[in-house]
Amino acid sequence: MAKILACSDIHNNLRAVRQLRSLEGNDFDALIVAGDIGSENTNEVFDLLQTFDCPVLYVFGNWDRRLGHRQKFGERCHHIHLSPVAVEGLNVVGESVDGIDPEWESLRLANDTGDPIAIAAARRKHIEQQRTELSTAVNAQRPERTIVVSHYRLTKTKAFLPDIPLFLFGHIHRFEDTTYRGQRFVNVSALDKKVIVAKKGLRAKQVGYRYINDGSYVIITHTERTGFAIDPRRFNPDFSGWDRIEGIFSSSATEVE
Repeated sequence: MAKILACSDIHNNLRAVRQLRSLEGNDFDALIVAGDIGSENTNEVFDLLQTFDCPVLYVFGNWDRRLGHRQKFGERCHHIHLSPVAVEGLNVVGESVDGIDPEWESLRLANDTGDPIAIAAARRKHIEQQRTELSTAVNAQRPERTIVVSHYRLTKTKAFLPDIPLFLFGHIHRFEDTTYRGQRFVNVSALDKKVIVAKKGLRAKQVGYRYINDGSYVIITHTERTGFAIDPRRFNPDFSGWDRIEGIFSSSATEVE
């Protein structure tokens, strides 16, 4: 049996990673991060994730644009962009659209004529080429035993990845588990999910807004007999004494201890 811990959208939130670490033990075969790690506390985030004592497999998201595709974060950390990693009879491979990609930077400079339309066309062509490389990498392994990870949900997968049973993604900060045309798509949700609150019974304008982090993640298990099972989990913090404030976000809010 393979057992995998998967999360996304950390957004530099070291405390959220510490919360995750306090909730789960060292019984995983791999830890997957579906992007938005954050470009500020990246080394500290990966140092914490590596304490799970298993490979840390990751792709980049829109919060990771300052991170290099070839940047190293530790012995156990693997950027799985177009690079499959074996995990207990499974293969895990990913696609990073964001981050500093040396191949795209070289192509961008070669096509930089000052015409934004030409640059956009070159970018689309580069991503199409990456999709072709992803398909080739998948087909070189066993597609029916492969997990594909991206930050944004992939589309038209039946056309270029027809035999993949499970896709993981993030970006949209809510858990989803859907099956479309025989393929399963799981949004592993956000480890950093701030809920704005105010002290119960008091007007927020009197005491100011606070936030409580209600992060979530998933645990994936796989067996030959039952296939993939997805177990969504949340931090489930204590909201007693606090009123949730819906529909707003306050950048000045401080976290409830």
